[in-house]
Amino acid sequence: FSETISTAGLVHNAICMLTYRHELGMNYNFICPDLIVGSCLQLAYMFWILGYNLNEGHQLLQSKRPSFPKLEAIKLATADILTGLSKNCITLKWKNSSCSSVEISGLDIGWGQKIPLAYDEEKKAWFLERELPEGRYEYKYVVDGNWVCNEHEMKTKPNADGHVNNYIQVARDGTSDEEKAMRERLTGPDPDLTKEERLMIKEYLEQYTEQ
Repeated sequence: FSETISTAGLVHNAICMLTYRHELGMNYNFICPDLIVGSCLQLAYMFWILGYNLNEGHQLLQSKRPSFPKLEAIKLATADILTGLSKNCITLKWKNSSCSSVEISGLDIGWGQKIPLAYDEEKKAWFLERELPEGRYEYKYVVDGNWVCNEHEMKTKPNADGHVNNYIQVARDGTSDEEKAMRERLTGPDPDLTKEERLMIKEYLEQYTEQ
């Protein structure tokens, strides 16, 4: 039990560090006989340590404890650990001089917060420059309080609720084809890990124990 809690805590810390977002909570449930979970993000423990496919682990978690785990955060954290964390500067643009405010929600801050864009009088457009770790980010513009997509930027397919978001794929300079393929696999719809990759993640987490 104590080893499970300790490792789960390290998993939680790794996700917080790599994605800059986390959820807090003291509620807990028995997910399986050797796993007690207090935060829905500890689905990563099942994925990284116990050998579950991410979607299979998610289904088991939902059957025991209805929650809304941040699957994209777990995917990105997994890819960051295995390929290394790198950042690139991105620029987002909303061209409209008649609105009074433009914000963005999503990206690396989550849907509960918003980042204001700066208006460029000369270019008659709103801009946001932000440094992001490599990965895929969904976002939406909030223009004068209305949530809208930018038709000039990439858009997702409608989800189960019919919602569509803008998205951006951030890549680092000099990424090898092998690393790109790994990131695409790990951030795709049905990610799984090899034994070697789980060993690498375990060794990564053990570094925190040593510290």
